Formats: sequence, C-alpha cells, structure tokens
Amino acid sequence: MPTATIHPSASFDEDRAAEALERAMRGFGTDKQKIRTPYKVRYGKDIEMELRRELSGDLEDVIVALMQTPTKRDVLDLQKAVKGFGTNERVLIEILTTRTNDEIRAIRNTFFTTFDKSLEDAVWSDTSGDFRRLLVVLIQGNRDEYSAAQYAKAAQEAQQILRSSDRKSGVDRFDAYKILATHSPIHLLHMFSEYENMAGHSIEKAIERDFSDQYTSGKVIVFQALVMVAQGKPKFFAHQIHNAIKVIREECKGAYREALLSIVKGNRMIQ
Repeated sequence: MPTATIHPSASFDEDRAAEALERAMRGFGTDKQKIRTPYKVRYGKDIEMELRRELSGDLEDVIVALMQTPTKRDVLDLQKAVKGFGTNERVLIEILTTRTNDEIRAIRNTFFTTFDKSLEDAVWSDTSGDFRRLLVVLIQGNRDEYSAAQYAKAAQEAQQILRSSDRKSGVDRFDAYKILATHSPIHLLHMFSEYENMAGHSIEKAIERDFSDQYTSGKVIVFQALVMVAQGKPKFFAHQIHNAIKVIREECKGAYREALLSIVKGNRMIQ
C-alpha cells in the first residue's frame, strides 16, 4: 500500500496536520457533516475543498471520506471498487453483506444520482459467475431481517448443505449455500445449529471443506461474511478491524499510518 504524499510546503508538518484533523473530527460520529457549515461561515471556504487542496494520495482519500455521510461514503467506496482495472472484492463484500435493507436502498438511489448508472449494472459489468449472482441478490435489499426461525425448513436446508458435500448427490452446492444471502439471522442461527448436530462440525468448517479449491474466491468470502453477520455484526467488524490493523502496521508509514490506526482503533469504521 503506497504512503500518502503532501503538497510541498516549508512549514507544513504532516504528522501534526494528521493529528489535528483526527482531533477535530473525534466525537462527531456520523455527524461530521455538521463541521461543514460552521467552517464555511467562519472561514468562507468549503472544508472538503480545502482538505483536497492541502492533501493528496491515500491520506486525502481517507480524510475526505470521513467528511461524507455514511451513505455517500459507501457509494464512493463501491464506485472505486469497480472502477478501472480489477475489482476490490472485499469492499463490495463488506458493504453489501453488512448494510440493512434500508441502507442498501439508499446506497442504490445515491449511486444512481451520483454516477447516472445503477449499482447493479456497475457490479454486473465488473464481476462474474457465482460471485456476481450473490452480489446482485444482496443489492436488491430484500433480505429477510426479522422473521423467526422456521424449524422444519431450517432442518431441511441444513440437510441440503450436508448433501451438497457429496458431488454424487445431485444437489447444487451453490444453490444450497445461497440461502445465507436471503434468510433472517435468527433463522440462519437455527440452521447453523441443525447443521452442526447433523454433520458434527460447524458451518464455517463446512464452507472451508466444501470450497477448499476456491477458498480465496469472492463467493466463498461472501459466504463466510454472511455467516459472521448472522452471528452478529460486531463479530464481522472485529475480524475486519483485526485484519486492518495488521495491514496498516505492516504496510503504512508516517501520518497516514497514524491517522488510519487512530480511526480504526476508535471503531470509526462502524458508524
């Protein structure tokens, strides 16, 4: 990961600037938008434009992103994930598996008004196969969020996943697992329990075994994320934060490293 660059200035201390920006934004949570108006009134300037003028590179991306509403930040991240060469699958997965139906619909609407293109079209043109099919399901924002567990159905679904492990069974493995993208967390938790009773191992172990030859593929990471989200979003984000801190410490330097560590450790990625 490249380090950030700052426009040259004889008196500009990037470490102090990063610290000052972090302190200024601390405590605002999702209300960082409230900084904009008093800044404009006092200084006659738009704070985002000023940040863009003074910063560049990755530090600019991080600080400017923090000034957006959560929906707009997700929209910009999704566009960046599918723009240009290659796809940032992990960004697509984190946003689309953890947002509520209402949040997904808001993201879809804002994406279209911002880029004059539907989110589904953007993702469809940049992904393929089962990974694309899963993301399109999630983009609809129609996941069951609250329904109680249907015990008989959960048992049947657990049995289907178990049978799909045997290639001779005729059960399509993807079809057996795609229920992770549609059912309520309560129902899925019961299905996980049923599966473990039948198979003698966890649903996580089942994914690891059933997709051992595709373990780093997008669809498998989606399945893993959906299991963690069903078990509780804090579990998923704890996993993300742990990985983020490790990467930041190993690959980043200077003001950019300190700003990222401060943001992540303060749980600002969960807003």
